[in-house]
Amino acid sequence: MKQFLFLSLLFASSTLLLAQSTQNDMEKFGFIYPRTDSLGVPLYIDGVFIGENPLDEPIPVFPGFHEVSYLPPEISEQFIKHKLVESVKRVYITANDTLDVFLFYDSYATQVKFLRTEAKVQSYVGMGLIFILMSLIFSAL
Repeated sequence: MKQFLFLSLLFASSTLLLAQSTQNDMEKFGFIYPRTDSLGVPLYIDGVFIGENPLDEPIPVFPGFHEVSYLPPEISEQFIKHKLVESVKRVYITANDTLDVFLFYDSYATQVKFLRTEAKVQSYVGMGLIFILMSLIFSAL
């Protein structure tokens, strides 16, 4: 009987200690709760896919700066990221804090296609102007 009582007390105290250490560990994290204005939008934190909108619960992260986005990490072109300013948000999270981040999802796929076309047109026009300038310089010599 004494052994059973001893084992029961040992089990109860170890469970209590484990619960306290888990609680202390969770206090070291901050939480990000990303949302968008559309359903089924893929969400990324620091380039890692975390799920689709709406999420069931906030995502635990280490305190510090984080990048929340719906753009996949494959789209690394700075020109596109600069134009789609509402698609990426850089946030600072403190320990034991939850931050709601709202992203505006405005059919970014069509915008990305348009922005790539715009970048190509700009580069072609730039190359054309350089070619005209070079031909004028060489014809003047």
